Amino acid sequence: MKKAILILFSLMAIFLLAAVAPAQEHAEGEAAAEEHAAESPLTVVFRWVNFAILFGALGYLLRKPAREFFEGRSRDITSGLERASQAQQTAEQRIIDIEKRLGRLSVDIAALKTEAEQESAVEREKVIAEAKLEVERVVEQSRQEVQRFARTAEREIKESLAELVVDKAGNALRTEMTEDDQKRVIIRFIEKL
Repeated sequence: MKKAILILFSLMAIFLLAAVAPAQEHAEGEAAAEEHAAESPLTVVFRWVNFAILFGALGYLLRKPAREFFEGRSRDITSGLERASQAQQTAEQRIIDIEKRLGRLSVDIAALKTEAEQESAVEREKVIAEAKLEVERVVEQSRQEVQRFARTAEREIKESLAELVVDKAGNALRTEMTEDDQKRVIIRFIEKL
């Protein structure tokens, strides 16, 4: 490849020299123009043959590097076109996928909304059930507390009543019972034992 570039630069230099030479001849003036017009046809033929040999040799020498250069360039362009085609197909496929996703997006949003509503209803029912259980637990605790308070109050009332009855009976017995009555009560108690 470097060889081909070197040869191309050489050709450009030769063409520049070939272009500069006629300009120098023209600058020399009219004397050179008369001499140039007086050139023989054989000189012109030799120049054309020299030109053909020069470009033929250059063509022969540059044929292989030029072919490699142009084939490489052709391969690069072909692979670039293939990559571009693949990239375009990939991009088109992505666009199709994105359009499908966008088409499904409204369906997905509706499904998510429905799912959220269902979850909300389930959660609401769960909270209500938990609240009912809590209410039942509090009611049961209150009922037990009331029963305990009622039993305590009943026991206290019975104890107070029993004390009053015992006191009243004791008073009544002391005042109404005679000594003989007390002996009989004691004897009966002993007999029962």
